[in-house]
Amino acid sequence: MFKSAYQYSAIFVAFLFLSCSHGLPELDPYEKASEAPGVEWEPSEEEREKSFELEQLPTLPEDLEDQADSLTLSQLVDIALANNPTTQIAWQDARAAAAAWAEARGLYYPQVSGSAGYFYARDGGSSVGGDAFQEQYGNVGLTLDYLLLDFGGREAEIDAARLALINANWNQNDSIQNVLNEVAVNYYTYIGSKALVLADETNLEEAETSLEAANLRLEAGVGTLPDVLQARATLAQVQLDLVEDRGNVEIFRGELATSVGWPSNTEFDVSDPVDDLPLDALSDNVNDLIEIAMDNRPDLAAVQASVREKQAELREAKTAFFPEISATAQVFRLWVRPDGGSSNYFTNYLLGLQLQVPIFQGFTLINAVRQASAELESARAALRLQEQIVIDEVWAAYYNFRTAVQSLEAAEVLVASSIESYNASLELYRNGVGDIIELLTAQTTLAEARAELVGTTTDVFTSYADLINSMGTEIPSPDEVVVDETVVIEEEVIIDSHGEVMESEVNESIEVQESINEQN
Repeated sequence: MFKSAYQYSAIFVAFLFLSCSHGLPELDPYEKASEAPGVEWEPSEEEREKSFELEQLPTLPEDLEDQADSLTLSQLVDIALANNPTTQIAWQDARAAAAAWAEARGLYYPQVSGSAGYFYARDGGSSVGGDAFQEQYGNVGLTLDYLLLDFGGREAEIDAARLALINANWNQNDSIQNVLNEVAVNYYTYIGSKALVLADETNLEEAETSLEAANLRLEAGVGTLPDVLQARATLAQVQLDLVEDRGNVEIFRGELATSVGWPSNTEFDVSDPVDDLPLDALSDNVNDLIEIAMDNRPDLAAVQASVREKQAELREAKTAFFPEISATAQVFRLWVRPDGGSSNYFTNYLLGLQLQVPIFQGFTLINAVRQASAELESARAALRLQEQIVIDEVWAAYYNFRTAVQSLEAAEVLVASSIESYNASLELYRNGVGDIIELLTAQTTLAEARAELVGTTTDVFTSYADLINSMGTEIPSPDEVVVDETVVIEEEVIIDSHGEVMESEVNESIEVQESINEQN
């Protein structure tokens, strides 16, 4: 007996030794973490490889590779709806909610389960001379359980799952509209950034013209070196703006690619829009638009579905106070085979009804009702908050759009006036009448006016997209809005030798929105 104890002890000690030598985490878990707060954790090569097994990102479809340099907004939207992870997440969430609803409806059906078992028993006999014996036995059976009555608890649970599905479906619709809006806004922002680069290039040409005029006056002996230096400084500032705006073009192109569902470094470009500014697209007042939003916003409908879901959960919690009545049916087939004997078979049947009445559950039922009631009130408050958010978003988007339209009109006038001012100042300076400060001020004002025009033109498109999104309706295609787009200023100011304006002739065309509509 003691010999056996020693053998078992030796085996246990050997196991501990082997465990320590192989570093089982049960014995030393800290070994698997970093050794100090300021020391980085070093993963194994296998873990490092598995940690960076990432998903393959989508790329430009093969059927659009020949159009990669001139993609339209509608093409980008179609790709985004299929590729953007936001829509995929919302869709899968809706599918999961649909499966959860189907799972909950399983409560309408009886629950059937089967069982089978085999057992072998052996008795080695007793110390007083009892005989040893052995036997085998087993069983096979079916059990059926069905809930007959629970006073509405089952229906409430299933209804809550159905409303969770409605919530998820509305959230998917909201995700789709947000992706549509994001792509449209990023599309027009990217085009606006390219337009700003074209405006900077025009500003650069004018800055070079001003510098050239200053150099000519210096060479003729009627100018000063400070004039040239100021013109050079202005030229350097324009060059700096051009460099920054070219960098912004790439940044905005990356943001557009991300909204489509591509990596930011995807090589592509877009066709400049041929659609006109939607200046007269909306004639309704803001209150009418708010009513449209209150009837169409999917995020508002999702929150409202959440309120109904919480109502169903409250009903389910209240029904837990009532008894449940269920039916049970069982059939079992058993057999026993004694040592040296033949098998004996038995069949058992069971039919019954069960009434289960909750008497005391540790205050869990009443607190479950309190929790469900509080969650319902929270959902109702969230619904009121969402209503205010929708109204505020429509209100802000409406006036942002109106402001952008009015600013565009002012920007067009500003560009036209700045062109006249710059042309007049340049002629005066060339004729020796004006000074460099006046010329550079006019040049800077014109550059700022062009940038303002590009910005307000972009704002018209983006604010219109935001307004449509805030109302919960689809963004119309570019062909659905038609408004005049190009403002042409044709004028040259002629100055006499005394610096007086003699006449005005129409001989120069300047498209103030050429950067928005000119093809690359």
